[in-house]
Amino acid sequence: MRNIIEYFDNICKNAGKANRKLVMSDKSLGYGNRFHKMVSKKKNRFESVGLYDSFTKKYVLFEMVNLVGQKDKIPQEFRDMEMLIKNAFNN
Repeated sequence: MRNIIEYFDNICKNAGKANRKLVMSDKSLGYGNRFHKMVSKKKNRFESVGLYDSFTKKYVLFEMVNLVGQKDKIPQEFRDMEMLIKNAFNN
């Protein structure tokens, strides 16, 4: 579980870098950050994590329950989050 959270933190860092690049470019929205981190916790446990794109109104959400029995495997939702960030510069 720790490596999944670290991987998600890395995605969030990349989203922050993308937000800064978009502010400096002509693709800026002018309304703040384009990508927003979504986290749902219960006590000390993560229930779900996700990324929201405020320009396209799309989001990718990963429920930690889906992780059971899949040790050392990166979920498809995390790859979708990375593609969401990459597509911000292609459009």
